[in-house]
Amino acid sequence: GPSRLVAPGQPYSLVAAGKAAAAMLERWYALIPELPVRAIGVGTHDGQRVPDDVEWYTGGHPTPTAESVAAADAALAAAQAVPLDGRLIVLLSGGASALLCGPVEGVTLAEKQQITRALMHDGRAIDELNCVRKHLSRIKGGRLAAACRGETLTLAISDVMAPVEDDPSVIGSGP
Repeated sequence: GPSRLVAPGQPYSLVAAGKAAAAMLERWYALIPELPVRAIGVGTHDGQRVPDDVEWYTGGHPTPTAESVAAADAALAAAQAVPLDGRLIVLLSGGASALLCGPVEGVTLAEKQQITRALMHDGRAIDELNCVRKHLSRIKGGRLAAACRGETLTLAISDVMAPVEDDPSVIGSGP
């Protein structure tokens, strides 16, 4: 059952990102009795639904905003603080690529916004867009997981369609 996701007494941090982040957080807190050491949430709406101890960010979608960058910074800090015996739980849903935005050094948010808009305007498929996003990010392409010294577990709801349907590396650009 869901209670096996976190061992009793095991410290864990929780990061929820995507259009369903608030609903996923609300459900997590209803099902899991152990509270996280730190909880970060970023979504497009419904921030009032999340428990009070969640640090909530309303990010931009489909174009990232300064709140998206603040959320990525908080998520990375939470991951880095997980001890060796701890766990990072990531609740991921569609839209997380724009909502968790940590541009790599040398790339500004404005440049990342411009690139995102240009690729979308050009009609690029989501897997192509997310591939570019990964290379311009401090958090995507497995970098969030790599920042964590303990275990990581991602629970994802996919809205990615064929030809890359449900590829975990494409959902939210695979943080």
